[in-house]
Amino acid sequence: MLLRIVALAAILTAAQCFQLNMTQFYEMPQLYDLDDYDRCMQELDGETSTYCFVRAQVQPDESVAAWRAIAEISRYDRHHFDHRQLYFGLCLRECEASLAALDATELESLQAGLLTDNEKVNVYLGLFSMEAQNREQHQRLTSACLNWRLKRRGFSLRAKSVVEYCDEAGRVIQDDTWNLTFYGLLCGLMVLACLGSLVDLLLKRRRHDKMLKERDHYKTPPKSLAQQLLLTFSVARNWYRLNQEPNGKIGRELRFLDCFKFFAMFMVIFAHTNWVIYESAISNPQDPERLLHTAAGTLLVSGSLITVTFFVISGLLLTINWLAVARTVQAKAESWTFLQYAVLFVKFNVFRYIRLTVPYAFVLLLSGVYFDTAGGPLWRHIYEREQLACRRNWWANLLYINNFVRTDERCLLQGWYLAADTQSFVLSLVLLMLGHRFAKWSKQLYAAILAIFMALPVLLTYALDYYPIFVPTPQTQKDSFIGDRQFTEFYTSSLMNFGCYFCGVLAALVYDQLALNQYKLRELRSFQLLWFALIPVGILWLFTAHPIFQHYYVAPSAIWGAIYAGLQRNLWAFGLSIFIVGMAGKVGWIFRKFACLPIFRILGRLTYGAFIVHLLVARIVLATVREPIYFGTGMMFAFIFFTVTVSYLCSFLLAIFLELPVSSLLKLMR
Repeated sequence: MLLRIVALAAILTAAQCFQLNMTQFYEMPQLYDLDDYDRCMQELDGETSTYCFVRAQVQPDESVAAWRAIAEISRYDRHHFDHRQLYFGLCLRECEASLAALDATELESLQAGLLTDNEKVNVYLGLFSMEAQNREQHQRLTSACLNWRLKRRGFSLRAKSVVEYCDEAGRVIQDDTWNLTFYGLLCGLMVLACLGSLVDLLLKRRRHDKMLKERDHYKTPPKSLAQQLLLTFSVARNWYRLNQEPNGKIGRELRFLDCFKFFAMFMVIFAHTNWVIYESAISNPQDPERLLHTAAGTLLVSGSLITVTFFVISGLLLTINWLAVARTVQAKAESWTFLQYAVLFVKFNVFRYIRLTVPYAFVLLLSGVYFDTAGGPLWRHIYEREQLACRRNWWANLLYINNFVRTDERCLLQGWYLAADTQSFVLSLVLLMLGHRFAKWSKQLYAAILAIFMALPVLLTYALDYYPIFVPTPQTQKDSFIGDRQFTEFYTSSLMNFGCYFCGVLAALVYDQLALNQYKLRELRSFQLLWFALIPVGILWLFTAHPIFQHYYVAPSAIWGAIYAGLQRNLWAFGLSIFIVGMAGKVGWIFRKFACLPIFRILGRLTYGAFIVHLLVARIVLATVREPIYFGTGMMFAFIFFTVTVSYLCSFLLAIFLELPVSSLLKLMR
């Protein structure tokens, strides 16, 4: 083991050989050039002021030093931004003043053309189709203005450009049907919460049993069905539901999963907040670019494996629920009919759909609401783009097909996971039913399915020429993953992730057999050694992508790259499954004690709400920036911890007023 660690360290050291030429770097124009937005909008009272956000693409010119620097630095596309792509926030009044002294010939020479051949930019233009008149009206002025700035600052570059949108002083947001629907729903939830809480309080005061504790009152359902329905919205009762201890032996043994979910969610928010920072304006892009050339950069890229945790846990919980229901039905009837399987299949899917979709739909509705804000040059680019995508493509999210439909106009980008998870849920449930119906062949069936979906990523990666690992490049993140084939087909596809999900299914089956046979893993020393060894092995596994990611000049072998693509996520899922089975068997010593702390009971249950809302929080914070921000460790973690805190607070409100009431209503329907 020591030799392997030393060898890995040698590889990491050898790979970290890239040095960014800072002299060359400063020969390029800054990615962002933003005029003072507030001064432009507010300085001249009573007069119309216009501020336009313009996308530009530098045109090649090998005779210019700035272009040679752009071409050299941008060719490391896995680690660097595309420095051809420039972003201008232009106050048109200032543009007119700066160009006033130029004659018609000079102005014409500043026209470099309309940017029409950039597919990613065209997606934004399609969403902001209402800006067509502004583009036509202000295109020549903005093109001349930004090219004059490039010339005046000594870059000797020309850039094609296009107006993405323009803001005018005094712009007023009008409430439409979408907004009114959200406000009506919000008021309805508030009314139901007030009524439910008041009825609950009255019932509590009318109780004659003085020995009954307050907690027992909130645990005891009333006799009337109408009261039961209304009390599902009781704030106090939902707080007790949120904080209640897990029921039954299985619930107690698996309570550590709440800790897993919370820390996995923290890492997801960490990654997504960094992505939104990239999408925003950064004053020092060279620093995150240099970071990606180090072992820490490899760790950031390999961090995408954290999503596997949720797939494994989801497969595990589905199987545990299926086994419990199957045994209940089995106790009532020895033989199963096709109708029984069909009814259970529909019931599982309908109940899951309602439980997940109601809070998800509420956040979708919220994400499309127009409201008055402090605005800013990037507000519409970062936040309104999401609003427009949600208003246009909400149906793809609610059908859970948004991981392969309308992928360039994603609403709530993190929703791809829910789509892939739903598709994996349906397929796994079918396989579990087949395994139950043909119990004699169940082991062969499960082994064949595992082998197929372990091999499928290898075959698809080789046949479709995918890169062996998912690399969220700086420019890809800045473009919000628009047009990124690797993200859409390789990372978010349920075919590429089902092997991980099925590892969770198998983990539950193994755990179930161990529990039935009362097999005590914690007394098996060899398993304990394996379990503890998984911790350092897992950390080292994150760095196995380093030789591929940091190999700049030669493409990795197609065959070996495909094999690694199949192993990276699936072996992580397999190891995580062993880890979970071991901890469920009370292996883990202090790690298990920590994971079972009561605080994680609440945080784990709030994870789903935090997941669906956290990107909205991050976008609202970063979309209001007025000028490029410095990307540093302190600033990054400040944004991350703020996003985590606000996301969980929003999730708490979502749980109390909507998620837990829906869960309680579903229990009444069973």
